[in-house]
Amino acid sequence: MVKNRLQGREIKWSYATHVLEDAPRNEHELQGRLKDDRDPPCANDVIVAEVVEIGRHKRIGTASLRRCHLLSGDLVGVAYGNRYATRQYEGRVPDSFGPCHLIGGGGVCGEVVGMAGDMNTPTVLRPLGYLRNGKGERLNLQEHGLRPLPEPTVKPKVILVVGSAMDSGKTTVAASIIHGLSRSGSVVCAGKLTGTAASKDLLLMKDSGAVHVLDFTNAGHSSTAQCSQEELWNIFLTITSHLAVPGPDYIVLEIADGITQRETELLLELHLAHHFADIAIYACNDSLGVRMGLRLLRKYDLNTVAVSGCVACSPLATREAQELTHIPVLPHEQLSEPNFVSSLMNERVDDRVRLAV
Repeated sequence: MVKNRLQGREIKWSYATHVLEDAPRNEHELQGRLKDDRDPPCANDVIVAEVVEIGRHKRIGTASLRRCHLLSGDLVGVAYGNRYATRQYEGRVPDSFGPCHLIGGGGVCGEVVGMAGDMNTPTVLRPLGYLRNGKGERLNLQEHGLRPLPEPTVKPKVILVVGSAMDSGKTTVAASIIHGLSRSGSVVCAGKLTGTAASKDLLLMKDSGAVHVLDFTNAGHSSTAQCSQEELWNIFLTITSHLAVPGPDYIVLEIADGITQRETELLLELHLAHHFADIAIYACNDSLGVRMGLRLLRKYDLNTVAVSGCVACSPLATREAQELTHIPVLPHEQLSEPNFVSSLMNERVDDRVRLAV
């Protein structure tokens, strides 16, 4: 009992901060670790904050991959970041150090500047201070992120899953491909290049058969909204080089949000310059998204071999979409079939088919 009183409140360290080593576990270990600094925050700065008011996020994804309930008065370890989520919050790094919002359930904090109509008000946090590094300076996640490794001698085939919008079925498609290829005997690794820190997508990829999974948080980013193209390229090189270490046959990569979103466009421009993806699968919500989306993707010279996602939620919806393209429109269940998906991964859609879209 005496020991517990000395330790004080436990700090719930979020998934966004999982790259940190030796984070203080409680109020006792926190002593001397917070920087007396009230200057405006920067993206990926780490703070310890107190939960003031419970709103939208009633739980937080932790560094141990467990989702913890949040209660008023809890201490949380979170990181500043921007957020771009058309069906949830639009958030940004605040201009000042003061009360802020939990803008992502994986532990990204910031200021909500807009939200979807059906969203609840955000959970409110009171920052206690910036976490200090060994030099006594503000600790930033970038200090602890992985760095790119040398290019592998044997390159795995890279499969890119890109979507028309948020919630178009991208992660389900990626997981289905992983499951099918794994069942065929292939070694598959997987990653998520962009988004807001959250572990659930990676856990689904892992559960589907990926032997190793990584995302942008491993490169020291709590979120990729407002990242520069150089930062996005570094994230890509970091994730793919580390995923290549186990010697997989395939690396499946998901890009968050939709093809008109800023960071997605920047990544697709990088593909046009470097041709890093061997195959692309396009996930979208409806038939109209098939026609327009494939036209937009064509300019990036992607080898898009199939359409899937929410648009293929029923036989009728699939037939409707199929009338608009010469490449197959596939329900995600079909992508889980080992023989089928292995054959699909060897497809090359020539220019005649692409131009017929």
